[in-house]
Amino acid sequence: MSNRAVAATDAQPAPTDGGNPPLPAGPDRPPVSLARRLARSVWLWPTAFAALAVGWRIGSPEMWHDELVTIDVATRSTGQIRAMLANVDAVHGAYYLFMHAWTTLFGTSPVAVRLPSALAMTLATACVALAGRRLFDHPTGVAAGFVFALVPTVTRFGQETRSYAFVVLAAAAATLFLLRVLERPGWLRWVAYALAVGGIGLVNVVALTLLVGHGTVVLIHCWRQRRWWSLVWFPLGALGGVAIAAPVILRGMKQAGRQISWIPDSSPWTVWEQAYGSTLLAVAVTALATVGLLTHLRRDAVDRTVGATLVAVLPVPVILLASAGEINYFFAKYLLFLLPAWAVLAGAGIAALRRAPLMAAGLVVVAALSVPGQLTLRAEYSHGWYTYPQARAFAPLSYSQAARVIETGYQPGDGLVVGGVWWWMTEPGVRYYLPADISPRNVFQKRTAAQRNELFGADCGDPASCLRDEPRLWLVLPTVTDAPLTGLPKQRAALLDERYQVARLTHVTGLTVALLQRRG
Repeated sequence: MSNRAVAATDAQPAPTDGGNPPLPAGPDRPPVSLARRLARSVWLWPTAFAALAVGWRIGSPEMWHDELVTIDVATRSTGQIRAMLANVDAVHGAYYLFMHAWTTLFGTSPVAVRLPSALAMTLATACVALAGRRLFDHPTGVAAGFVFALVPTVTRFGQETRSYAFVVLAAAAATLFLLRVLERPGWLRWVAYALAVGGIGLVNVVALTLLVGHGTVVLIHCWRQRRWWSLVWFPLGALGGVAIAAPVILRGMKQAGRQISWIPDSSPWTVWEQAYGSTLLAVAVTALATVGLLTHLRRDAVDRTVGATLVAVLPVPVILLASAGEINYFFAKYLLFLLPAWAVLAGAGIAALRRAPLMAAGLVVVAALSVPGQLTLRAEYSHGWYTYPQARAFAPLSYSQAARVIETGYQPGDGLVVGGVWWWMTEPGVRYYLPADISPRNVFQKRTAAQRNELFGADCGDPASCLRDEPRLWLVLPTVTDAPLTGLPKQRAALLDERYQVARLTHVTGLTVALLQRRG
């Protein structure tokens, strides 16, 4: 991190972002081809592995509530999205607007809507590898990139249609840009850092706690160098980034009570396990990071090692302190931005083995430990299991199975009745998997979510006034029951019982689909 440490490396040429130091030029040395330079680079192989890992079975898991919210909002008009953000979900506004443009171009298939997150996690892997090389050395960068890509939640959230992968990318990029600007200061590099900080704030306000660690890195660097200009530039860059995200931050603070007051309190270690998606990986990465810290506390690397550790550690107590009030911010998905820093320290721990075969063996062990989590978090209903490796918070729901039941028996003129609370996203989930030419009217809905500038629609105050002469109704409930009408409000259930009878009842995973036929 410090220029003094860099200067102490026997005047070797400075490494480039490609990885290895440039080879000395001379008449007897042929030029190195681009392919060979790429093959030797610190970022290529970890990034290629991450792309394969994130891409494997990306379209297989069932869409779950959060992803369905993204698709529902992203497919609205720009004006409707902006109007909704004034009421709810302002913290996801930038992501929704991006996904609106993306889905307009590429559609809403599972692969299409998850691909941006996959690309973001893949780029984050490159940033991790480059940061590891800049902080320590080439072997550390390679090891850090692979460790990061092997964490089950990295590939899991690299396959989710939410903004968490972008948070990780912005955090990894901001750390890398900070290291670059401290090595060779320049206003353009500070602008790049400010933009990365702005990216963090636009997608996850909690992740701005990373600035606490960054500030200590700058302070250590300036103290070691006895040059203090970075203490001026860093606040300017950080504040500039925060200013970019200020509208989102301010609006999000007003909406926090409504949006995240449901988050339960959990022990720090439980949350830490969930952030990795594996108890084994949480233990392994934490242990390797400790080894990386202890083995690099030598004179020429102590400032870089301490700085890297503070970036990884300091946000944790800050978030815990902020969670002492009514709202809990210490939530596994909100801590994903810390994974790049911990992967760098773990990479340093593996690099302490020094010999390539031993380092490879260490990575194989990490890979083996990640297998249970990797397989579980790619299963059909894995995306709703955000508490893994702890027990599920709720039973899985198969909107696709319910949609197939309706598609098989649908007739023109059929209506739709949906039970349960809105956050199960039952109607959007079923409609997502139905063909475009099958769109039964929600008979008890007065205004849609888009019309209300909200995440959920408004039902009729008087059910009888909304019910028309539909000969058949499809009733979908987010529960498994043999008495489907009991899952509806009493007034609505009585009306349907008076006019309709259950002609068919089908149970699918987590849902009940009943076909109601008009009496007489």
